[in-house]
Amino acid sequence: EEQAAAAAAGDEERAKEMDKIIADAKAHLATVPTHADDEDISTKDEKLLGAVIGRLKQTDFYVIDKFPSCLRPFYTMPDPDDKKWSNSYDIFIRGEEVTSGAQRIHDPQMLLENGARLGVDLAPIKDYVDSFKYGAFPHAGGGIGLERVVMLFLNLDNIRKTSMFPRDPGRLLP
Repeated sequence: EEQAAAAAAGDEERAKEMDKIIADAKAHLATVPTHADDEDISTKDEKLLGAVIGRLKQTDFYVIDKFPSCLRPFYTMPDPDDKKWSNSYDIFIRGEEVTSGAQRIHDPQMLLENGARLGVDLAPIKDYVDSFKYGAFPHAGGGIGLERVVMLFLNLDNIRKTSMFPRDPGRLLP
């Protein structure tokens, strides 16, 4: 639709850009059946899924949960029914991840065992691990990319436009 509108408006550069985006999406779509169930999804996958969900479900928002445990930090709680998966999630707006989170391991012995299994030295956070010996409720957390949310809500083309002092490899100081 956007491509046809650009062509009708005489914006050939935008129409060519849309042609390339469509060709890239079709090429990437052809690779999706080869992805393993426990393989991490790429940024291209996320964007493609956002486009599909937007078109089929008429919504900009979706959540993916139960990521493979091997892709998550050592302190992420495994799914109690299948340790291959974790109690974790990502929230997306139009194919852009805006929040990532998970249930944390709250059992000190499980935390120590998982750290040892993955080769993570827990000595630097011994006090954190020990604090769970006093009892902790099951709990979770998440991190939100507020600048990304603002970019998506305002339909901006670049996240740098939402930051007072954006950083990139060419700009480290304000």
